[in-house]
Amino acid sequence: MATTTNRYLSYPAAANGIGRASSGGAAWSFSAYTELVPVNTITAQHFLTGLTWAWHTPVAAADVTYEWIIEIAVGLAASEVLIAQIPASIRGDTLVGYVPSNMVIFPEPKLIAANARLSVRVAYSLATTSNTLTGIKMLYQIV
Repeated sequence: MATTTNRYLSYPAAANGIGRASSGGAAWSFSAYTELVPVNTITAQHFLTGLTWAWHTPVAAADVTYEWIIEIAVGLAASEVLIAQIPASIRGDTLVGYVPSNMVIFPEPKLIAANARLSVRVAYSLATTSNTLTGIKMLYQIV
């Protein structure tokens, strides 16, 4: 991996990203954390600058607003520490299947230590696992 600064990189690079659904047990029930960046993968200190993802379609019902929270954490499994929350919503106007992508650039980048493990988890406004977010990738810059 190049250590060039002042450009956005993404991880996982040249891959589909990861998928994550809420636990589905109740509305706003969080999933378990899913590893986004394994430990010792990004070997330089870096800024977490944003996140991209796609929401699953077709949606469960047309003309319904779906809300979710994506949480990003740093640390080893079972000892993750929350570092960012991303609230999001979409409105499914049709039951036709298409997968729009979403991107959030953080107003202030979050400094991440070299070799850190990052994970994500998701909660939905509905008690369902049918709306799985896919293609989750982080955007970052090397310090």
